[in-house]
Parts: sequence; C-alpha cells; structure tokens
Amino acid sequence: MLSFVLTFTGWLSAISVYSLPFTEPSAPFPLPLPIRSTHGSTVLCLAPALTFTLPTNAPADLTAAADRTLTHLWSTKHKHLSPDRGASLLASRCKGYIDEVVLDLTGSNESIYYHATLPTEGRPDAEAYRLSVPVSGPATITAKTALGLFRGLTTFEHLFFRGNVASSARGYYTEQVQQDTSKQVAFINDAINEEESVLYAPHGPYDIQDRPSFGWRAVLLDTSRNFFSVSRILKMVDTMAMVKFSVFHWHITDSNSWPLNIASHSDLARRGAYSAHEIYSEDEVKMIVEYAGERGIDVVVEIDTPGHTAIIAEAYPDYVACYDTRPYIGLAHQPPTGQLRFAEPEVADFTSGIFRSVMNITSSKYFGTGGDEINVKCMMDDEPTASALAINGWSLDDALDDFTKRTHATLLEAGRTPVVWQEMVLDHGAMPSLHKNTVVEIWVNSRDARAVLDQGYRIVHAAGDYFYLDCGQGGWIVKEGGSDSWCDPYKAWTQMYSFDPYNNVTDAQRKLVLGGQTSLWAEQTDETNFDMVLWPRAAAVAELFWTGAGSGTFPRKSHDAIERMHDMRYRMVDRGVGAVPLQPHWCAINPGVCVLGH
Repeated sequence: MLSFVLTFTGWLSAISVYSLPFTEPSAPFPLPLPIRSTHGSTVLCLAPALTFTLPTNAPADLTAAADRTLTHLWSTKHKHLSPDRGASLLASRCKGYIDEVVLDLTGSNESIYYHATLPTEGRPDAEAYRLSVPVSGPATITAKTALGLFRGLTTFEHLFFRGNVASSARGYYTEQVQQDTSKQVAFINDAINEEESVLYAPHGPYDIQDRPSFGWRAVLLDTSRNFFSVSRILKMVDTMAMVKFSVFHWHITDSNSWPLNIASHSDLARRGAYSAHEIYSEDEVKMIVEYAGERGIDVVVEIDTPGHTAIIAEAYPDYVACYDTRPYIGLAHQPPTGQLRFAEPEVADFTSGIFRSVMNITSSKYFGTGGDEINVKCMMDDEPTASALAINGWSLDDALDDFTKRTHATLLEAGRTPVVWQEMVLDHGAMPSLHKNTVVEIWVNSRDARAVLDQGYRIVHAAGDYFYLDCGQGGWIVKEGGSDSWCDPYKAWTQMYSFDPYNNVTDAQRKLVLGGQTSLWAEQTDETNFDMVLWPRAAAVAELFWTGAGSGTFPRKSHDAIERMHDMRYRMVDRGVGAVPLQPHWCAINPGVCVLGH
C-alpha cells in the first residue's frame, strides 16, 4: 500500500463531509448530486495529518490525483453558505477525527486516462464509486477502476468547508491533537489563536454510492473564431473535472482560422492561423489530451468538413469553392464564405490525410467530422464542382455521400467512431456511407432528436434551444439598431437544467441517448470573458447528465439544485475561476428564500 501524508504545521484543518438524499434539498450537497447517499448529524474534523492509502501498484495518474486533492484541501477558503457562514455548525465542536482515507481498487489497475478514453457506453460502470466516511476509523473510497476512485476523490474534496473554531472548540481540538502521538504530528500550540481556521464536516457519518446516468457529459469549445491559449484550456479542463464532465469536444478549426499545426500539412497553420503565436503544436495537443485524460476527460477533436473550411483556401486555394466572396449572404451562414470542393476525389484524399495526422496525436475512440451547414449555392455555382458532378452523374448529395465514404473509411480503419452534426442524417437523403455506429449531435433544435433516433443512430443532446452558451449576446453581424442572434434569448442554467433527455424518446431508443453537451461558440467570447460565459452555467449540464432523473423523474427542478449551484460557483471562485454569481450574495447565504413559490 502507498501513503500520502500531509502535515499541517502551524495551523489546523477540519474536514466537512456532507450528502443528503433527494428528499432533503434544503442542505448543501456536492455537485453533481450523488445517486444515493445518507448522512448523520455529527461534526467531523480532519486530523492535522491526512493520509491517503493507495492500492499497491496504483497508476501514476491516480497517485497524482490524490496529491492534488491534498493540495486543494490545504488551500481551500470556501465557507459554508449560511447567514453565519457555518459558525453555528461548528459550535458543537469536532466529535470525530479523520486521519486516513483508504482507496480500495477492486478491479484492474489501468490508469484514469485509460478508462476515460474507453467507449462511452462503458464509462458509467468505470466511473462508479462508493465513499464511506464513518464517525471513527478511516474514510474509504471503493471502485472497480482508477477513474471511479478519482470521481470519489472529487466528491470527497468538495465536502469540505472552512470555518473558525470557537475558543472552547479549539481547546478540545488541541487536546485531541496533542494526544495523537502515533501520527508524529508537528503541532505548534502558538498557532491556536483567535483567528484559527479549520475545515469541518457538519453531517457525519456519510455513505455515498454513485455512478453517472450518462457516459457522455461534454463541453464544446470553439478555438477558431477566437483563440484560447493552452493555459486557459487546461484551466477549463480542471474546472470541468470539478463537476465530473467526461468529454471535451474540441472544435479546433473553422472558416475563420486554422490554429492546428500538423507536420503533414504545416501550411494550414502557417497561412491560416491568426498569428504565429496563436497556434497549437502537435506536442501541445498531445499534452492537452493527456492532461484531460488524467482528469477523467476524453478529448474529442473535431475537424469540421466539408463546410466551415474557408480558411483552407489560404494554403490550398484549388480545394475550396467560393472563397471569401463578398457579400457573404446567400453563400454562407456567416463570413468568410468557402467550403471544400467535396465532389473531387483529391479533396477527399486530402481531408483523409488531415484526419490521419490528427488521429496520430489524439487518443479518443471518437473523431468529429462535422457535416453541418453545407451551402448548396456555393457548390452549385462553382465550376469545378459542377464539372465533377456532371462527369460522375451525381447530385450534390451523391457527392457528399462519396466524400463521407472516403473520409470516414480512414477513421473506421483506425478504430475510431465518427461524430457528426445532425444535418448529415436529416438534410441529405439516404447516406449509405454514414455507418450506423456514427454518433450524431443534435444542435439545431431539441425536437430534431427523435428523427435521428428513428433512423437508429446514437445521439448526443447539444441543442441550441437549451445548451448553447453564446445565445443572448445579440447578433454579432452589425445591423443598424441592433439584432438578435439566431438562438436568442440567453440560456439560463435553470433552462438547461429543465431539459428532459428522454422527451419523445421511446423506451427502446433510450439506449441510443449517450448524454449531452453544452457548447461555447466563440464569436463573442475570448479569454477576457471566457470564464463568465462558461461558468457556472455549464455545471448545471454536468449534474443533469450525471445524476439523470435520480430517484425522481425528468424534468429536474432547479429549486432543488440552486444551493448546489451556489456552492459549486463559490468553490470555483475559490479556485481562481471567474464564475459569475447566480444571485445576490444575500440569496446564496440565505438558502431557499430567493425561489419563487418556495
């Protein structure tokens, strides 16, 4: 067995472990809400040294995760959200002490990364865990996989509050620590003063049995319209891990810029990136993929084709139709115009080569190929395309089917599963090239899900009428007097949380619903407002698809989640995330008051 020991020298800390059943929404829970949990009313404290006992031959990323948990415990300043900020909870003093957390791995010892990149249907079992925190003795986290243990560590970490110990409680705590000679605790009496802060747990003992309801719980980030640095992406990944997201859908390229530098096609980034400093190298992509995998997140890279590819013309002008035609209206949904001449075989071969190169630097079993918003006029007005159609006796949809057959074959031969947008199923007639194993993302409207399911495809709910984070910012194409964007109004977290993944879905089709995704299209977002657009709204989507209906039914009720949302938002801020407030601070520390009808 391996152990990590953290000794707090010069100050003391107390552990807070809390979880309540669905029938008691008035007390704070970790977010996402565990599937099953029980609690008591005993205040538990963290002993001055916390030991994590890991399995023999624990994978390196599990060891690192335990180390990070200790760091987060040490540094947290988050206080209980109540009028006295938890002082009354500490008044009864610590009744139990936790000095060890045992991580019990009951299955194989593959890494967190390994399990995070498995096919999505197997992830719920891989992410399952049980967390037990008794009044006396060690806390335990039990799981079949390192990924499950990591999810348990995340819950354990988010059960902790910081507070101030009253003088009588400090005296009691001092006595207990000084009697604990077996732990060789470095203890300084002078550190016990009127300002001493601790970490505490008001509702022990705890028993949490948890697993996600859906394996695909995703955030999409568009890094073409505005560039996001590697450091900001890593920060986003860390925040995603806080709420147990499982997929980072990286919409890495689009018509505006090509920031991905791949050695086989280096001219794409050299000519298509905004600048030499706004590029992702192959090594940086590999690092992001590994970093995310170690935090339980699968990076699914999307190279959107054959539309949304105008920027390719900067390096390969012969492969793109109607490039940067002005005005753009009628030839593209937004400027610049231009899309691949997909009726030409050499363009399909070129695209397959890009896919092959990107697969070499990623590890997901899934690969996004796009397929949305293909502009017919752009293609039909293009002489090389018209000639290719005539030579082959094709319609434009026939040409798209051939392009898809060629490019998807590259993925299927490598054991990757294509991920496409809904138009590939709904807008181009029969597509024999579209393998039934393909994953289809619903984005135009949530009502479209049933039509895709009726054709037997697996889906991810990502519809703009619920899950688009950029909605509500107004139209970004300048129009005198202003305009709305296509998906306005703003999508509040309460609307996202009200979504029913099984609405108009038959019982037989439920197995085809992989999960859901919130999407940040970056026309009006860059690093200056990144956090505030994404957080904490996205956390509502994380809980929706982790907890599912729980012991109740869909749709879930936002008044049951508001305290967890507040708690997670303040935890994010404590970790340096610019998550916006959901309500006035007064509402956050007076639970249940700022809710209509309650």
